[in-house]
Amino acid sequence: MLASMAANLTPEGLHPETMNLIHSMVDATPAAQKETPEGKREMKVTEMMLREPHISFSALEKITAPTLILASDHDVISDEHTLDIYHHIPNSQLCIFPNATHMIPFDDPARFNTTVEKFFQTAFVKKDRIKDLMKSLEAIKKSAN
Repeated sequence: MLASMAANLTPEGLHPETMNLIHSMVDATPAAQKETPEGKREMKVTEMMLREPHISFSALEKITAPTLILASDHDVISDEHTLDIYHHIPNSQLCIFPNATHMIPFDDPARFNTTVEKFFQTAFVKKDRIKDLMKSLEAIKKSAN
């Protein structure tokens, strides 16, 4: 089983506002700071977000393990990109945290950890859009009688 929080397959998966932020962070870092060991490492990691990763949909389609794709409704990764990842992993489930950002694991660890723990502790069953809908409707009819 896998869980992936706010992943991107390409730099284009970052929300445009995020790309602007990264560029401004790089531009705003003083040259002297960029030359320190810590500054060099930080610049390398920050600039890497503008160039990496490059993961294909066909690579995702090879993942057979049950996978939980997590993101937030105000994430730095675009909603469409998160959905693309979810749709290309055959045994995946999707969780979008409401009223949260990319930092939900830090901002609300209880909500984040509860969601991930439930996924890991529950047997994975791939839902069938129509069959499971009809099953629920039948259960509602039976409970009404």
